[in-house]
Amino acid sequence: MKKYIILCFILAITLTSINAQDRDSDYHHHYKGDTCDDGPKFAPKAGDFTAAMVFGRGAYLNGGLVVPSSFNSVSGAAPYDNTTSTNDNSITNMVGAEGRYYATNRFAITLSGGAIWRNTPANLAIPAAGDIPAYQAVVADESIDATISVGAQWLFNTKNDRLFPYVGVALPFDYARRSLYDPTITENGTIVDLGPRHADITAFGIQAVAGVDYYVAKDVFLGFDIKPVSYTYAYNVKTPGPGLYTQEADTNTLSFFAQFSFKVGFKF
Repeated sequence: MKKYIILCFILAITLTSINAQDRDSDYHHHYKGDTCDDGPKFAPKAGDFTAAMVFGRGAYLNGGLVVPSSFNSVSGAAPYDNTTSTNDNSITNMVGAEGRYYATNRFAITLSGGAIWRNTPANLAIPAAGDIPAYQAVVADESIDATISVGAQWLFNTKNDRLFPYVGVALPFDYARRSLYDPTITENGTIVDLGPRHADITAFGIQAVAGVDYYVAKDVFLGFDIKPVSYTYAYNVKTPGPGLYTQEADTNTLSFFAQFSFKVGFKF
């Protein structure tokens, strides 16, 4: 329910902005081409910057991120590109933000991504004493999810002065990490963990991009893009403890027209 409320809030802000800008431009001519000085100029110009909220399938690559257990078992699970799937894509799921800087009227440099970090410090167990209860240890738990993509896009004109298709290329980089440490010492003196256990995923690739922006007002646009071709190489490393051998695995993922995103953006 919360995601639908957020989406409705975003649409309400967008429509309010559209209404205000359209009132301001009622007495002007429509913009045609690159030479008219009257009316709202919908086309981005050299030096413009756009910022957009991106919706769609989750952008964090963390499939197959299995931390070795504290019982001497190291998983052989390979990384899985969960950003590419045939099912469960959602247009209401915000996955990050995208910025574009127009170096020329038709060429933009892009940067998109997001990051999440969580950390729970460890706390030692306290044994029971008389009427004082025993306190269990707090397991240290750290997680990192980060994704960033840099790229370039080329914009095209159409007969519609609000509609701007584009093609481009993107170079995504993903990193994810899970770390656990249980400081518990059992009654028979067994130490659960000698040190933190980790699992890391590092991934990078290259993607073709094709999309379209439609300016509903002078500085407000809705966008849609798809990745016609996308290649990702991902590898993970699992460390069961300090000084122990690691387990490694890698995966290659090639997809065609399998990734899409919806955007609500603003031009500055």
